[in-house]
Amino acid sequence: MSIAANENHGSLEANNELLLANDYELNGTVNRAANEGAKFALIMAMLEQDCSHRPQLEKPPEITQTSNFSGDNNFYPSQPLSANDNYWQTCQQTQRYIQHGHLKSAQLWLTMHPEPLSQHNNADIIDVEVIANCSSNTQARLQQKQQQLVKVDETQLYDILQQLEPKTSPDLEQAS
Repeated sequence: MSIAANENHGSLEANNELLLANDYELNGTVNRAANEGAKFALIMAMLEQDCSHRPQLEKPPEITQTSNFSGDNNFYPSQPLSANDNYWQTCQQTQRYIQHGHLKSAQLWLTMHPEPLSQHNNADIIDVEVIANCSSNTQARLQQKQQQLVKVDETQLYDILQQLEPKTSPDLEQAS
């Protein structure tokens, strides 16, 4: 690994640790204060009210499962989730039907070739023009949200548990 990659990785870890240290719920402060009424009330009042401003853990990759459902059971074509090159060609055919006044043919064509549900198959994508029309506070929050993802590495759990394991004292070894 190069020196630049090590520095980048180190700054990412430092950023993650800072996010975790400043969040009362993720660092366990709320749990530790649960039995102390006044302290618990204070910490709950100090929590960020808008949960979208808080750090979020990165989602693990989903495991795809195969289903026994065959597509032959449905006679209607499925609606695509995102637009592709083929959609733009069928869109031109629909446009021709409408321009020539063949509305029934256009309806039949759209039934046989359904339009996609979205331009992109990702609910988190917001067009640049939409973001440009938002207030400056919203634009800053959207940029900050992208930086608040905390990288989760489950393989480091064993190392953490080894550090927490109590050391055996000489008194315990002599007693046994």
